[in-house]
Amino acid sequence: MKRRGGKGARGSERARTRLRQQSWRRVQKLLHARRASAPDPEISFHHLALPRLPAPLDGLCIAHLSDIHYGLFLSRPSLERVLELTLAQRPDLIAITGDFVTQSPAFIEPVSELVGRLKAPLGVFAVLGNHDFRAGAEPLTRALRRNGVRVLRNQHRQLRHQGASFQIAGIDDSRQHPDLAAALGSTAERFTLLLAHNPMALTEAAALGVDLALSGHTHGGQIKLGFAEPLYQKFLPAGFLSLAGTQMYVSRGLGKVIVPMRVGAPPELAFLTLHTSL
Repeated sequence: MKRRGGKGARGSERARTRLRQQSWRRVQKLLHARRASAPDPEISFHHLALPRLPAPLDGLCIAHLSDIHYGLFLSRPSLERVLELTLAQRPDLIAITGDFVTQSPAFIEPVSELVGRLKAPLGVFAVLGNHDFRAGAEPLTRALRRNGVRVLRNQHRQLRHQGASFQIAGIDDSRQHPDLAAALGSTAERFTLLLAHNPMALTEAAALGVDLALSGHTHGGQIKLGFAEPLYQKFLPAGFLSLAGTQMYVSRGLGKVIVPMRVGAPPELAFLTLHTSL
């Protein structure tokens, strides 16, 4: 008698997963087949003064990607172009602030393999977004880590650059029991870079002395009407925010949800260079 959950069952599930992936890829390919190549994302360059930045880290460059939403609204060539543009700037560190996929688990392996092409001297770090949890946080975490992306789930890592040390921390999405205190550990006095998908994390980050936080989630509104700018910045912010001694950069992200368009909030690939003063 065959035992349930044995090799046969696992093989069948893998076969079904591959079939789902192939089906979605065909749909994705058909949707993009007749479209002209998507325009490049807007590349933004920023220089930040951070008083607690160790002097040897002056000039450290971080590439910030967010809200890829790989799937029906973002083609494989479009994402490959983003990766190419990222690597061309040769950043010291690459940070990805969640929403790799929208909701279908069929895109978990493909997006993980693609972003696995990203390399940087200090590594590629990521957190998960709300859509990633819908698709499957555990399989996505495993797939990303298998491809060299260091996913931080209420965790931190110590990094060294030019003889100086700092820490990078990451928390789960705001609806998934994020624990910033646990993520920071007992070394919160060290210069800290925080990855948090939702910019709601700014209040707690400032209370706990985080120096710089990177976030996404809002898409800058995705469809943004100029006359309502104050409302967008209040409820769907993009760009720089600050509270107490903490600075935050909120990316408009790269992908789309609900509707396959952006108006007034183009996709963004950001590069941040850190300085002790400007």
